[in-house]
Amino acid sequence: MPSLLGTYARLLLIRRRGLRAGEQLPRLHIECRSLCFEPGKIAAYRRVCGLDKTESVPLLYPQVLLMPLHMRLVSDGRMPVQPMGLVHVRNHVQRYHAMPVGQKVDLRCRILGERRTAQGLEFDIGSEIWHAGALCWQAISTYLARGDYLHGQAPAALPGRANWALLPATCPAAAWSVPGNIGWRFARVSADFNPIHLWAPAARACGFPRAFAHGMWSLARSLAGQALPVRVRLDVQFKAPLLLGSQVLQENSQVGACRQWRLLAADTQRPLLLAQLQHGPVQALNLTG
Repeated sequence: MPSLLGTYARLLLIRRRGLRAGEQLPRLHIECRSLCFEPGKIAAYRRVCGLDKTESVPLLYPQVLLMPLHMRLVSDGRMPVQPMGLVHVRNHVQRYHAMPVGQKVDLRCRILGERRTAQGLEFDIGSEIWHAGALCWQAISTYLARGDYLHGQAPAALPGRANWALLPATCPAAAWSVPGNIGWRFARVSADFNPIHLWAPAARACGFPRAFAHGMWSLARSLAGQALPVRVRLDVQFKAPLLLGSQVLQENSQVGACRQWRLLAADTQRPLLLAQLQHGPVQALNLTG
């Protein structure tokens, strides 16, 4: 696994030149072989996210294991995008097989592509986990770098996976709280020490009112108490930050094997997160870029 010390040195010291119209991000890739899911670290993750023990490896835990690889990619000296202040805006996860605890797996990550949006530059990182020659788990993670990248280039349409039909709420909303220290607690289990999740001044410098929870903590916390099949597809849009110390409402909907839920700010009803879960993905995600 890449050294976090070296990664953070790259984050802080390397100057980024930006991305001009007509350019692409380098299609970098990285692998980590023969890594194990460790029971102690999984238990710590469960405690932080409020999950029970129904799954030996929780659906979203691999994203935590992959975070150092994502950080190494975005901190690479060939990446022209400023990595500090990146915002996780979407994620798409597919699980095909139960993942073994204590057995060796291989991790693979790659930069897939980029697009100019009204908020800045979005780019995708594709991730896979393999065990004994079988593909167990895949994800496409989309990050936003705020700023004027690809200057002069028209904003691009979002990929089809970023949109889906909304179902009406069918269950009463449940309320829960975002702990004030969850930024630090989740950073310790995920190795994601992005300062916008830890310190209010850093969050304000990036245009947010105060520090807010990691997107993958918010999503994992919203899965608490839900029974998941082994083969599953999960899509999420992170619409707005879950500010530390705030209250949220979770609305749930279900039609057949399709389940959706929304997180809303308890005081303003502002949408914060939209997620959809479906059983049995038909085909693998395309991670060819």
